[in-house]
Amino acid sequence: MDEKYIVGVDIGGTWVRVAICTADLNEKNIKKRIIKTLKETKYSISNSICQILSELLSENSIEQDQILGIAIATAGPLNMDKGEVFNNANLGFRVIPLKQPIKEKFPGIPIYFINDCNGSVLGIHFFEAEDDEKDNLVYISMSTGLGGGVICSGHLLLGKEGNAAEIGHAKVEPKSKFKCNCGAYGCWEAYSSGTGVKNRAFDALNEGKLNADILMQIVNNNKKSITAKEIFQAAKRGDELSKKIVEDCVYYTKVGVGLVNNYYDCTSIYFGGAMIKDKEQIIPSIIEQFEKDPIKFTINHPPKIKLTRYQEEIGLRGALALVKYKTDKNKIIF
Repeated sequence: MDEKYIVGVDIGGTWVRVAICTADLNEKNIKKRIIKTLKETKYSISNSICQILSELLSENSIEQDQILGIAIATAGPLNMDKGEVFNNANLGFRVIPLKQPIKEKFPGIPIYFINDCNGSVLGIHFFEAEDDEKDNLVYISMSTGLGGGVICSGHLLLGKEGNAAEIGHAKVEPKSKFKCNCGAYGCWEAYSSGTGVKNRAFDALNEGKLNADILMQIVNNNKKSITAKEIFQAAKRGDELSKKIVEDCVYYTKVGVGLVNNYYDCTSIYFGGAMIKDKEQIIPSIIEQFEKDPIKFTINHPPKIKLTRYQEEIGLRGALALVKYKTDKNKIIF
């Protein structure tokens, strides 16, 4: 009963991940579970977390008083003090209460909140970054949405409510006609996230100016089944419409990386998220751009471009790292 544990939760637009681990965050001791993100009511997510955590504790014979803390990394924007998500584009409700329902089920346990990408950069910092990268590090998630986390001069950047690095809503095309799920036009997320890629393909199909025969063949002429995955597949096979969407995705990611480097002057940028399953169509072009001709997009010395080896699990690992850093009073978050 002397062993202490850390709980981490990662909430995304598609999946919720929950993990428990010994306080030293030894890799072999991480126990995890993943479920689809439920969006039936504003309490669906918190109820899911409570259920999964209860099951993990029971299955591993762990008592609540052995838990040092619970950290929740979630798609934002996020009010860290209230433990609420607000103005969210991908979780089904504009306001989603998390802290109170979980606190009622697990009283007395510290609960910490962090934007999912801010959590992810902590995960990279703890689990995989090289020593010379750790003080100036950026994580970019290309998934259902597009977000970022930043460590600058040895400190995690949070802002007044924890949303300091909402880079997906940087305006990369100010006169754009493409609307982001946040309600604004021309966001980086509207071009380079999974949702953005899909929505732009729908817009292009409706315009009917570009040939999409290969894409429609892949989805058996069922437009509703189109996702970013099929668009990247079709682009590989030479589909005109899909190639244009993928080219724009990559181009605006270069714009975004340039903005990020101008703002934060980072040593390395790690990419992750579901979109990076198609990394061979995205990452090599970005690496080449910032190695051979960075001045087109950034005035500062270019960063190294890398991929997180933990892929979609990096947010979960970041949540675990947050509790450890809080417990250890690590300078990166104090």
